[in-house]
Amino acid sequence: MNYAFLPDLSALTILVVILFLLHRRHPHKQADIWLLGLFFTLVEATAHTFYAPGRIPLAALHIIVLDCYALAGLIFNWGAGEQGHSRRARLLYIGLNAVPLLAVTTTYGLNIRVPAPYYPAIVAGLVIGVASSVYLRRSWTYAVLYAAGWLAIGLLVQHGYFRHAVYWSICCIYSIAALNFGKRLPRNSTGRLAILTGFTIWSLCFFLHPWIVTHSGYADLASHVWNLQKSLISIGMILVMLEEQVRNNQWLALHDELTGLPNRRQFSERLARAMERSRRGEGRLAVFLLDLNGFKEINDANGHEAGDHVLCEVSNNLRECSDSFDSMARLGGDEFTLVACDLTAGRSVYFFEDMIRRAVERPILLDGRPIVMTASLGFAIYPDDSADASKLLRIADQRMYRLKHRASRPGVEMEPGLAQSPPA
Repeated sequence: MNYAFLPDLSALTILVVILFLLHRRHPHKQADIWLLGLFFTLVEATAHTFYAPGRIPLAALHIIVLDCYALAGLIFNWGAGEQGHSRRARLLYIGLNAVPLLAVTTTYGLNIRVPAPYYPAIVAGLVIGVASSVYLRRSWTYAVLYAAGWLAIGLLVQHGYFRHAVYWSICCIYSIAALNFGKRLPRNSTGRLAILTGFTIWSLCFFLHPWIVTHSGYADLASHVWNLQKSLISIGMILVMLEEQVRNNQWLALHDELTGLPNRRQFSERLARAMERSRRGEGRLAVFLLDLNGFKEINDANGHEAGDHVLCEVSNNLRECSDSFDSMARLGGDEFTLVACDLTAGRSVYFFEDMIRRAVERPILLDGRPIVMTASLGFAIYPDDSADASKLLRIADQRMYRLKHRASRPGVEMEPGLAQSPPA
């Protein structure tokens, strides 16, 4: 047993446990795949500790180490692949191409050093790689790359470079993982830098390994570098999760979680900027405040999930006319507000008011039945009604409630107080 590996194994174990606990507290859609990949690196590191120093490793240990290298790299590619393909499609593609590669690494792990046993796996890899690239990925580029890669492995094996064939193929897997993570992760992410550095070092280790084993003087240094990248990748993944959580918190601070619209805080900032532009002579603006009629009755009769569905549908309908407004937000409950700038004769307050009403009154399916929501709508004009943002909102709110109290028609025709059924 090689006790020199125990400190690095312990450090990697601690980092994986931290990543697991962080994932449980702050779920991340890719972290479960990352953890699976790191699990195989832990298995590989554990098997490595049982290598006898200075001796040829046992075949079983050698197979575990090599197959875990390949599986971990493939899993990382699965987790960092193109977002245009579903997780299941990527898994199928990678799984099919993993079989011949694992056959090659297992054959080498059994210390077989004659070409014949490798050829079936190489032919299978060539056929599967080309076929899956064409039919699953719809990419002739990938097909050509797979063909070139397996032909290169075949040539190396034919000339007796078995170690080069195995380790350079694994090097390609980790190089591709580095490229995929580089494309997928945010460019300003510190975690991205750690992950890319780790995968780059890892791929270089695989590339240089056939040379290192023939120069024993560099073995100790190579061993330390070999374990460095695993910690770098683990730390990078922890940082990516923390950075994403910070971004989510920043987003939630300025947006309504249910509808995704700006909240009151962000709306106040946008209204202030819009008023400042108007002060510089860019025209008048109008603040609209709307309250859904009969919304309380929907919650009481159908439950809060139905109410949330109505709010989301109304928000989506309002978003479709967002190009005509400078800003819109959900203030809370069933209250929404919008700002229209550059009021003109052709785009008057009543023009925007009609646009809002038509958006709100689009039919919504609720429990399979169409309903049409209505809204009480108030407005205030800057600077005609007030030059103060709070007073503008207060005036719009007063006008909205005066209209709401005068309204006599029910919100739903199919159930009193909810909404109107759409015309036939």
